[in-house]
Amino acid sequence: MRISMFAVIALLPFSAVARAAEPIDNDYFEKKVRPILVANCVSCHDAKKQKGGLRLDTKAEFAKGGESGPAVTPGAPDKSQLVAAVGYAGEVKMPPKGKLSDADIAILTEWVKGGAPWPNDGAGTGTAGAGAKFDLQARAKAHWSFGAIKHPQPPQVANPKAQVTNEIDRFLLAKLDAAGLTFASPAEKRTLLRRIYFDLTGLPPAPAEIDAFLKDNSPNAYEKVVEKLLASPQYGERWGRHWLDLVRYAETQGHEFDYEIPEAWRYRDYVIRAFNADVPFDQFLTEQLAGDLLPPRHAKDGTNEALAATGFWWLGEAKHSPVDSRAEFAERIDNQIDVLGKAVFGLTISCARCHDHKFDPIATKDYYALFGILSSSRYNRADVSDPAPVLKLLNELKTVRAELDRLLTPAKPTGANAARATQGTTWREKAVEFERFGGEWHKRWFADGLAFRPEAATGFPHSGLEARKLTGSLRSPTFTIDKPYFAVRVAGRSARARLILNGLQLIQDPIYGGLAQSINHGEELRWMVFDLRMWKGQPAYLELLDDGPGWVAATEAWFADAPPPSELGTKVKSPELPVGASTEADKFVARIRELEAKLPDARRAPVMADGNGINEHVFIRGSHKNLGVEAPRATLEAFGKSAFTSNGSGRLELARTITDPSNPLVARVIVNRLWKHHFGEGIVRSPDDFGVQGQAPTHPELLDWLATELVTKKWSLKSIHRLMALSTAYRQSSHATPEQTAKAATADPQNKLLHRQNVKRLEAEAIRDSVLAVSGRLDPKMEGQGALPFLTDHQVGRGRPGSGPLDGDGRRSVYLQVRRNFINPMFTAFDYPTPFTAIGRRTVSNVPAQALVMLNNPFVIQQAELWAKRVLAAPGQKPDERVRQMYVTAFGREPTADERTSAVAFVTEQSTEYGKPDHPKAWADLAHVLLNAKEFIFVE
Repeated sequence: MRISMFAVIALLPFSAVARAAEPIDNDYFEKKVRPILVANCVSCHDAKKQKGGLRLDTKAEFAKGGESGPAVTPGAPDKSQLVAAVGYAGEVKMPPKGKLSDADIAILTEWVKGGAPWPNDGAGTGTAGAGAKFDLQARAKAHWSFGAIKHPQPPQVANPKAQVTNEIDRFLLAKLDAAGLTFASPAEKRTLLRRIYFDLTGLPPAPAEIDAFLKDNSPNAYEKVVEKLLASPQYGERWGRHWLDLVRYAETQGHEFDYEIPEAWRYRDYVIRAFNADVPFDQFLTEQLAGDLLPPRHAKDGTNEALAATGFWWLGEAKHSPVDSRAEFAERIDNQIDVLGKAVFGLTISCARCHDHKFDPIATKDYYALFGILSSSRYNRADVSDPAPVLKLLNELKTVRAELDRLLTPAKPTGANAARATQGTTWREKAVEFERFGGEWHKRWFADGLAFRPEAATGFPHSGLEARKLTGSLRSPTFTIDKPYFAVRVAGRSARARLILNGLQLIQDPIYGGLAQSINHGEELRWMVFDLRMWKGQPAYLELLDDGPGWVAATEAWFADAPPPSELGTKVKSPELPVGASTEADKFVARIRELEAKLPDARRAPVMADGNGINEHVFIRGSHKNLGVEAPRATLEAFGKSAFTSNGSGRLELARTITDPSNPLVARVIVNRLWKHHFGEGIVRSPDDFGVQGQAPTHPELLDWLATELVTKKWSLKSIHRLMALSTAYRQSSHATPEQTAKAATADPQNKLLHRQNVKRLEAEAIRDSVLAVSGRLDPKMEGQGALPFLTDHQVGRGRPGSGPLDGDGRRSVYLQVRRNFINPMFTAFDYPTPFTAIGRRTVSNVPAQALVMLNNPFVIQQAELWAKRVLAAPGQKPDERVRQMYVTAFGREPTADERTSAVAFVTEQSTEYGKPDHPKAWADLAHVLLNAKEFIFVE
């Protein structure tokens, strides 16, 4: 009981801000609520027609209510007429033509429960909103973030006492001077060291590192630390995690069964390596958006980094068997556009899904221009290893196979013409030919992987001609389903065929099981038939998958009104090697097997592949069942770019326009994110929204100066880190002098002018990693498949994985698997973001659950015991020396005399209760107390 009271007192809250799993805010309204109102309610409740005196097209009119009073009671769904009406719970049933889906009713209910937020749409004020003319270019000219980036000259500072380390200080001091303020005094060396360690690596400095820094009296001692940390591998782990927040990284797809995203961790490792290598940010973005369309960039281990980067597009949630696959596809692409908009542009682009954006210069047509780019792209699992060593082996295999073929009796020709059957003529006359494979098939179909490389084909695609161990996929052009059946003639072993409908990858029963079929009948060509009667008018493509060591060959594909008749099976060449043909042949067979055994296993990763470029049509009011004008693939019109001309998706053109230095947003957004993590708040305090609804920059000239510096320094993020970390502003104390504090109470109450540094609470992962660091359990191993999460007995449900070790094998938190339906409870308590959209600014709450976690979580208790064992293992130390070492390890500072005396007394008293002097459990109790101190989880 004494320990619990001590820890609770130590962890007194700084503030209390609760966090919902998904914020019910303006963004929630625009993305989820407004589309429901527009699609189902506004036609009877708008400016032209107000049934029951109620309008639902503007905030002001909605707030007035109708003849029966207010439509909702914010926070009380059970008292709200709107919720009752859509739930058909009373006399009024809306909409009258049919009840909304359970999902839509749940969204409206949650919205009301969350306070029914509705952004100010400016109706009747002459600003953007209902009834206002949508003038895209005028909006772009009127808002600061769409203006060209300027390179202002740093101002001259009038205050002669001001310390200026670099230009950042000049911009800040100019505003501080005007307010009668200046920087706080420099932070104490221990405090500064702990601050920069956590900011750049997410880990506390070790006692030896603290001692070395304190003893270094050279004028550049701190600069040397900054360079050391920027060069450390832990930098990439720290800042890679910040990026993973923006791309809503997870390794499962959520929903009912929480299916895995295969090898998602390869994308995580790419991000960490990219930050450590200081890959230019424009290149970093381009690789993620369109790395499959770039020349390979190989890491030291041979990984094609550019290709692995496109795992970015895979990371959203997905359903395995949606009732409406087209609606599910639209939801998934909407999430991709939402993440792209917030993470890269700092804009809520997906608010334009159902209508022209209510505030920003984004037309609905812009939204569907991006939609077309993504709907013309395909999900793929590809080998991301360097093919050069494999190609060398394949060349030798080709020579040996040719020698073997000369020894054997020539086989019947196996070209495309020979592979066709002559029967079934009547059926073919009635069917529609989609493909009869010939020598030019690779110009129409999309081959991926060495198994399907065109150089090895003989007339038609055959993945087993060179080596069965090779992997690959073959995809058809996208087509619109207009016949009830699709038939493809295939042979093969241990391979698969899938008809990808609306990009649906999780093909599952009960609805979509027939769209995925196995190929396992050998060298005989047979018809594989897909029944498409349920999906007429929808887009689809065929993919043939050879995941090794199987193979598949295809000779023709047709659309038809009826399944094809059975035909005598023509055979294709089998990749099986002959046995016992002759002594000389056996020698070649043995050599072939020897070479095949040397082929490395495929290094698969979730990536993107291009399809044929198809423009999307605007979904009127966001409904995929109601199509409007065509929206040519392009970037946002506000950036003045024309439609893309690529035959493919246009992702590479999109990446090029995004990273063009003339783009006013990308550089501003990323330097603001770096500023936010170094100073606690961004120059723009709404880092994911630089639009009209976001906050204006506190220092617009500084923001533009930093953005220009980034581009000038070849998009090096480390160069910007260096500028920020070395500035006087960053190095100042988080405590202003009493005189400054009094002035700031009126001149800068929110510290927007940065008259002092901000105190920051560590994120969930940094807290856990710090616990591992002080206990000595932290494993520095980098990259690779993540550790399974430790699950409690209360974490149950479909898709539950096996529980991992309590300490996650000692690995850093970035390497713990992120499973959407089974998030680490300790992380959840400390505001870990639910991975459903880009989160550039985590909530920082302080609630009782956090104190309870640090008190009772078995991981924390386990690590406290390990820490105590580590302390006691040091020979010859007295209790007060142990206490000193523990304080330095936990807080980076020496204990005060009172703290040392109290801690020793505490251990003595606890040891008495345990019945043995200097009892290990007593030291574990002290370790537990220190982990519970607020000083452990806050950085000054």
